[in-house]
Amino acid sequence: MPSTKPSVRTIARETGFSVATVSEALRDSDKVKPATRAKIVEAAHRLGYQRNTLIGDVMSRMRLSQTESYSGNIAVLDTESFRKQRKVSLWHLDMFDGARQRAEELGFKLEFFLIDTYSRSLSRLQQVLFHRGINGLFLPPFLRRKDFDGFDWSNFSVVQMDYCLRKVRMHSVMPDHHMSIVNSMHRLESMGYRRPGLVVERFQDERIFMKWLTGFRAFQEISSKCEDFSVFQPGELDRSKFLKWFCEFKPDVLVGHRAEVIDWLEEEGVGVPDDVGFFSLNRHYTERDVAGLNLQPNLLGAVAIDVLVSQIHLHQCGVPSIPRTTLLEGEWVDRPTLRYDLDENTAPDAALEGK
Repeated sequence: MPSTKPSVRTIARETGFSVATVSEALRDSDKVKPATRAKIVEAAHRLGYQRNTLIGDVMSRMRLSQTESYSGNIAVLDTESFRKQRKVSLWHLDMFDGARQRAEELGFKLEFFLIDTYSRSLSRLQQVLFHRGINGLFLPPFLRRKDFDGFDWSNFSVVQMDYCLRKVRMHSVMPDHHMSIVNSMHRLESMGYRRPGLVVERFQDERIFMKWLTGFRAFQEISSKCEDFSVFQPGELDRSKFLKWFCEFKPDVLVGHRAEVIDWLEEEGVGVPDDVGFFSLNRHYTERDVAGLNLQPNLLGAVAIDVLVSQIHLHQCGVPSIPRTTLLEGEWVDRPTLRYDLDENTAPDAALEGK
């Protein structure tokens, strides 16, 4: 006769705990002592217990008195450094607002899990997510790409923001950095700028596989009017090194993230936008009112949830054989850090002479 699949009652008989205690332990409830929970989880694995996620979801809804539209929780895998950043960064606040709102529209809720807690054993994180009945993972755009060695993705639908993982590729949602900068450079050229300078800290570009630099260089190949192109990609942006580069190459428009360079230039008597323009690759990175790209983080968060929920409904789990990337181009935003009255025959560099 075929063997009967182990149930919660089987584990209860094996461990000597009540069915209620076993059920709470398998959901990683705080009501169960850690030592008791460890014994029950070990027995569940030894007996080959597999949680019925459909029944588990129904019971969770009943316990929590949730509405009929509730479909489940989506786990956001968080880190301590990223948690601090997302609480103050306008970019991340907008992105998670978009994700949270779209998740609620589709009947899901976001639940944050601090992966630093499980840094020594990602298998433990798997168990927690599994016994919570979570099968959808949202990976935010960590500042630096992460390793998830030892984590088994096979039970989860996953979406990643940017390419935030080192060794595997999941379905991704991210800004179209390449076309965004190419389109922006075309527009700056049409405005009369002729010596653009790219100012991006290298780690910012490395995490997206140098898309800012490659887009900048691609435009350099097709530009018919620009006279010179220069790139400044330091490990960290430093005032003295930036000014040295600026005085050597004399760009007439700066394209980058860090608007504090405007202050550094003005301290040296170089005016923005009269002497040099400034265009931000991500306006959410600064509170200063600058011309630049709105990379639409609110929409990105919502689209990421759409991609993830579609996988959940289709029961698509694990590392995809053909990962898909959804790209959204940034929107140009006019602001007073660019000149719109340039004479195409005159470069705006008078204040640079002798600097």
